Amino acid sequence: MFSINLAIKFGSNEIIIYRKGFGIIAKEPAYLAVTENGKNIKVKATGKQAEKLFHSKSSNVTVYQPIENSEIVNEKMATILMSEIIKNVIQDKFLLTHLDMMVAVPCALNEKQLKLLKKVLHQSGVNRITFVQNGVCARANLDMDSHARIMVVDIGKYITDISVMNDYNFDFGRMYFIGGADMDKSITSFIQDNHNLEVSDMTSEAVKNEVASLYDRDLYKTEYIGIDENNKFVRKDITANEVRVAIQNVYDKIFELINLVLDELPKDIVADIYHGGVIFTGGASCIAGLYEYAKKKLDMPIIVPDEPMDSVILGAGKLLNKKEYLKIEF
Repeated sequence: MFSINLAIKFGSNEIIIYRKGFGIIAKEPAYLAVTENGKNIKVKATGKQAEKLFHSKSSNVTVYQPIENSEIVNEKMATILMSEIIKNVIQDKFLLTHLDMMVAVPCALNEKQLKLLKKVLHQSGVNRITFVQNGVCARANLDMDSHARIMVVDIGKYITDISVMNDYNFDFGRMYFIGGADMDKSITSFIQDNHNLEVSDMTSEAVKNEVASLYDRDLYKTEYIGIDENNKFVRKDITANEVRVAIQNVYDKIFELINLVLDELPKDIVADIYHGGVIFTGGASCIAGLYEYAKKKLDMPIIVPDEPMDSVILGAGKLLNKKEYLKIEF
């Protein structure tokens, strides 16, 4: 039977779609902007354009974020959002009726949440759905030795997903509400306390993306604009070392959580992980110096993919060719 094979990842606040033979074809924030008149709903924007309307606080539209931390929080709006995104990337109406989808999800989503996610995707036009954990996808992306047991740490904007894989099988996992957004808030607080300026978390995120590093004494710097006590705009430099001081506590907390997960596991599995290693993925794994910092913290093989931000969705794309190997049922 003819079908279009897609892979999708629902991140902390982003939807990423991969199409077999094409690669990543969509990467959009999970926002939907509509106008509502009774039961009549008209879509005004999705993704990045809807997010802009959200931040502008437009009075003419209502902006929803119906998918948060990979979980459906508004079924009706999530269905509309997914339908619009799929129609935008698969514009041929005939192809829209022949969609199969590999769905990458955090390890902690329960059966109720997965059933709702499946329902929304079916209502959005997807025929067949296969769920697979983020960790399995990250492993698949690296084409690792199938017999090695490894840990995957996926650090997103709001959640960190820690899972243990054996071959393509999921062994164990935990999900924690900590991630890149906490780093942004730490930078915001640092600037206020040390530079006496107020900035938004969006400005702090831009600073983080520009110069964040886990190396000591890194004097590379960038400029930002803050507001002083007289409500005047002030340009100020901040060094990578200052940013490291601000965010290091968040990374240290994540490593504490990794060790908590290791403490929960049987000793023989931990021994396997010390041999197989830990893969770091997600946006917060892009930071310079993570490999060296993790080696000091964990003293085991550390793997940071060339594209950690997209490692999970690229792995899900590879698994489109390996469905017969997946032994995951929901």
